[in-house]
Amino acid sequence: MQIFPFSDAVVDLLARPTVQMAYAVELDFRDGWVRAHTGFGPLVINGQTYEGVGSFGNVTPVREGLNSSSALSATLTLSGLDPSIIASALADRCRGRFGRLMIVAYDDNSDYAADVMISGFMDAPTMSYAGSEGENAISVTLTDRFVDWERVGTERWTDENQQSRHDGDRFFFAVGQMSDWPIYWGAKRDAPTFTYR
Repeated sequence: MQIFPFSDAVVDLLARPTVQMAYAVELDFRDGWVRAHTGFGPLVINGQTYEGVGSFGNVTPVREGLNSSSALSATLTLSGLDPSIIASALADRCRGRFGRLMIVAYDDNSDYAADVMISGFMDAPTMSYAGSEGENAISVTLTDRFVDWERVGTERWTDENQQSRHDGDRFFFAVGQMSDWPIYWGAKRDAPTFTYR
């Protein structure tokens, strides 16, 4: 039985007493992998140790309808950081690098079940600096692969664009003329002659 958005393993674990829920993230920064979860203490998932960040970590809610092809995204925020750590993270250039957000159910016996919510790419990090009185934080948005479908492409199906990418390739030479070319479906009548330019 599938109970959206949880798998059977997570639902079975939730039926036990004293089960905790947490978000777990796996981010591929240039300096190495970062694995953290919103609970406390270390948590081992699939042989990898995720460090607990507790209340210093925050994940915005992830929303998507059933059978939707819209892009999923979530903003991951880590607060209470030294400004030098934030500056180092901003210089890391993580945009376009891999990231995964999971929801994890675990109990006191170290039994766990995890479901991947978003598997995609990180966007550029943003920083909020609150001075000596406030809370410094860094946020990174994690989006799935559907976000690429929403971006406008720069390539066109024209002869000029094909020539700029592959000099001498005339595959699209007829595209401009074909838009005005009459097509007589199901008739033996021939269309007007085609002119090669």
